[in-house]
Amino acid sequence: MLIFLFFFALWLLFNGRVSWDVIAVGLVLSAAVTVFAVKVCGWSSDRSRRILKLGGTLLDYFAHLFVEIIKANLAVLRVILSPGCRLVQPQIFTFDSRLSRRFAQTILANSITITPGTYTLGVRDGMLTVHALNGDFADGTPGSDLNLRLIALEDRLKTAEGGGA
Repeated sequence: MLIFLFFFALWLLFNGRVSWDVIAVGLVLSAAVTVFAVKVCGWSSDRSRRILKLGGTLLDYFAHLFVEIIKANLAVLRVILSPGCRLVQPQIFTFDSRLSRRFAQTILANSITITPGTYTLGVRDGMLTVHALNGDFADGTPGSDLNLRLIALEDRLKTAEGGGA
């Protein structure tokens, strides 16, 4: 039921107006998408509740990601404006993210990629290979705030699932 309400609220939000025809079409489409999500994608009300419980943690993660993107933009700007681009010393490094779930590894890899000055080249068994514009961009990646937050999120998921991975 939560997912139906989510789809219907999303429909109303994106539509931009509320009238009887918009509500009727929204109800039908939300019901159809809900049936698809449950039957084909295996969505359950338990999964919805777990996501709601983790909602604050996820919002916190993406707020910190936003701050990191702003800081990285300023750092790249400093590199670009340096005389002769002498600060550009690209390097490729690999580190163990200590993340066991592929979903968390993907979030971290994409977070690194959308942060200016870094690009994730590959992910294999929790090991990330990253290209950095210079050594400063590579420093602290394994122990970065974002990586540690994802590790904590995984721990919360394991606890919520009763210890399973």
